[in-house]
Amino acid sequence: MSDLQLALLAIGAVIIAGVLAYNAMAERKVRREAEKAFGGGQGDALLDPATRREPTMGGLGEGGGAVAPYDEVIAATDEPLGRSVGPGETGESAITDRIDTVALVLADDPVTSEQVAPFFARLATLEKPVLAEGMVGELWTPVDVTEKRSWRELRFALQLADRNGPVSEGAIARFNDDVAAFCAEVGAVSQREAPALAAARAKELDAFSAEVDIEVAVNVVGRHGATFALSRIAALGLELGLAVDDEGMLAAHDPGDETIFSVRRFERAGIAPEASYATGLTFAMDVPTSADAPAAFASMLRSAEIFCEKLSGELVDDNRKPLTPAGIGMIKRSLEQVFQRMEAHGIPAGTPAARRLFS
Repeated sequence: MSDLQLALLAIGAVIIAGVLAYNAMAERKVRREAEKAFGGGQGDALLDPATRREPTMGGLGEGGGAVAPYDEVIAATDEPLGRSVGPGETGESAITDRIDTVALVLADDPVTSEQVAPFFARLATLEKPVLAEGMVGELWTPVDVTEKRSWRELRFALQLADRNGPVSEGAIARFNDDVAAFCAEVGAVSQREAPALAAARAKELDAFSAEVDIEVAVNVVGRHGATFALSRIAALGLELGLAVDDEGMLAAHDPGDETIFSVRRFERAGIAPEASYATGLTFAMDVPTSADAPAAFASMLRSAEIFCEKLSGELVDDNRKPLTPAGIGMIKRSLEQVFQRMEAHGIPAGTPAARRLFS
């Protein structure tokens, strides 16, 4: 081999070594940047069996290591991993960490509806309602176990409170244990909120809901002690487009069949429930579940005034004192205050979350 050939080979070897060295440096730089961005040094819990674990959010893990708070990891917003679609809605999830403790489930292999059905039935025995959603495309969609579907990402939500009070810490712990057992069955991992943290949030939510859980009512009574025949009340209600339920109560509904206001008997002591007459009527609206309380109140007030006119009655407050414009103004201000407080708390009145909370 000539000196020229040897020289060319040497030059080629130097060039190849330089390229390899450059690639290695570039790869290390990219890896450092990725680790910096994603908290490197951790294995993939879904791909690496050696790093698979069941973390409990919002407290200390079983091994004593600190676990980041739930709301910083799973639900920094009400829609942690994508937009959600609930029944009859578009882009609004039924699940929200404002009133739920949420468990996120991530699986290597798709989890089928047949696998979810018995687990969801088990959760249904808890003391508060449970919801389930699965990721379809980029949308959280309600899980319907009657259809043959499968999901790699699921989330289950235990409601923290309702009008019967807050959920117990024991129920939250059982919810977490059930989720962990389900994940073990289907080969998945989960992220859950620590029971103590969720229970504390449940008590705070219950205290808040008690403060804003008000009913606004006006009453129609007969003048000089006159009474109203229930048959006449029902007929007038139907004329005004009110619906009559099985118990004989009247109610106005919006296009979504949600109750705007209801009408019930306002009785003095000693009047039998089965009596065919009423000494008065109470027009009432549930403020926290009303999406537009000012409009609902205006509609209720107009209906009460029509009843007054048709039945020769008068509009009074709960103490049977005439309801004046000043009194009506106070009611309107109370409505505004409740609406503002609920909005500030992240649970606007009349939303699906508010209707679940005040059920």
